Order: sequence, then structure tokens, then C-alpha cells
Amino acid sequence: MFKSLILSELKKQKEALSIPYEAIASRSGLGIATVKRAFSGHDISLDTLDKIAIALGCEIAIKPKQSAKALYQAQIEKKAHEIVNRVIQTSALENQSPRSEAQNKMFSQAKAMISKMPKSQVWA
Repeated sequence: MFKSLILSELKKQKEALSIPYEAIASRSGLGIATVKRAFSGHDISLDTLDKIAIALGCEIAIKPKQSAKALYQAQIEKKAHEIVNRVIQTSALENQSPRSEAQNKMFSQAKAMISKMPKSQVWA
């Protein structure tokens, strides 16, 4: 799927430039057959796609959806919720569910505890 999205954008750029396959092949250092196979949807390597992209004045890049900090904080919250929910479920089995204020306090304490853990353990 990732390759097909890249190829779709490269096709748009090719059309916008009105550049023939031969010119792409020459500019990329690839054979004309390889370029034609790429544009016809055959499975090709990312390296080949990258060479074609460069020949078309494009670059292939990965753009994070969230910052690393935001993603890390979300993982801390997720882990804290898991811990607190286990405690709440166990308490509910004994008909001793904590009130919402106590649950919020447990959640805050769990987040603080998890924040002090080595980062690699937050993802476990």
C-alpha cells in the first residue's frame, strides 16, 4: 500500500512535467524497462522508487503523525489506565469499587510512577 501511494504521487508529477519514460530512465540511472515496470504497478524496491522520485524532483519522506513527546505521553496514559482499570476491576469483584475521586488520584499516581520508569519499559 505504501508503495502504491508513492507511485500515485510520482505518476501525478510525471504527468505534470510531461516527462517521457526515457528521460526518467536517463535522469535516474535506471533502465527504461525498469521505469516502465514501476509505472505499470509492478512490485519494485523502495530504492528504485527513490531514484525515480529524485529524477522527478521529488523526495520520499516519513512524516510523524505525532511528536515523539506526545506519543510517549499517550503511552504513559494508556499504561496508567491499564493499571488503574485492573485495580478497579479487582475491587469491583469484592464490591469495593473506589469512588471517582479515588480513581482519579490512582490515575495521577500511576502516571507519576510510570513517568519515572526507564522509557523502554513504558512500551512493554
